[in-house]
Amino acid sequence: MVNWGFIGAGHVARVAMAPAVHRSRLSTLRIAAARELRRAEALAPRKQTTDYEDVLADDAVDVVYISLSNESHLRWCVKALEAGKHVLCEKPLGLSTAEVDRIAEAADRAGRIVSEAMWYRWHPRMRAAERIARSFGHGAHVDATFAVHRTDHGNYRWDPARGGGVLYDLGGYVLSAVLAVNGWQAPRVVSSTMDTGPSGVDTSTTASLAWDNGATATIHVSFTAEQPREVLDLRGDGERLSLPDWPFTAMAQDTVHLVHRDASGRKTVTTYSDIGSYGLMVDDFSRVVSGERGWVMPLTESRAVAALSEAVAHEASSKEN
Repeated sequence: MVNWGFIGAGHVARVAMAPAVHRSRLSTLRIAAARELRRAEALAPRKQTTDYEDVLADDAVDVVYISLSNESHLRWCVKALEAGKHVLCEKPLGLSTAEVDRIAEAADRAGRIVSEAMWYRWHPRMRAAERIARSFGHGAHVDATFAVHRTDHGNYRWDPARGGGVLYDLGGYVLSAVLAVNGWQAPRVVSSTMDTGPSGVDTSTTASLAWDNGATATIHVSFTAEQPREVLDLRGDGERLSLPDWPFTAMAQDTVHLVHRDASGRKTVTTYSDIGSYGLMVDDFSRVVSGERGWVMPLTESRAVAALSEAVAHEASSKEN
């Protein structure tokens, strides 16, 4: 049994991660830490505390899950790794390629595993989409959109000092998706624009990307959409692949679909029902840290997402100078 310790008890920890650990036959939630004891208690761990250091000091803890605001990820990832723990950290793993590199170096020194909790990558629909995309010829185009309407202006996502902004919050989904279906090859940023809110964070970001093989992509993320919208659509050489039902929040749906129309015009619709992607992620991570077979999001992929995020932000800011 793999013992998990939680640092942070936010929404995702409460509604998704803690239930996934409790349901797992491979894992147990040994200890949870939060600034308020009642928040830690709400996760139903064996032990609860208001001191994050207590999680690291617990010799029985194998894995630390970090669910803090973005600017805290680097510090607590490194501290957990130095304490000899494996780490699963909420996205973004780091706020820059330099931060991801520092986390990777700490993991290497400690001989421990660290992975970004980009849960949708564990969903079998996304795994299938990545496999099918390999059959697309050169010149395929990807549309990836994740737009919401946020009104919680007191949340850290609106604070630039805490790693706020839509590119850090939602950008990891769309950028990882377009990289995944393009074999994790880095594109160049053709153009990008950002809208900035009163607090100084980007509230809407759009970019056009291009690869040397002729592939292209358009990405859009927003905090200010009138209506929520999610798109992941790939077209090329007469083929089309789409994830029509909320590709980046499929955890909230009982049933989702993958639609593939091949070059001959044959349409295949694959249905996925009652998929608990957080459970798949927890179980895979527990297997891997136990030396068994499983999949975790590689640090090279987290670094690629961070690098592309930096490139998109840099291209947009260069227009303002």
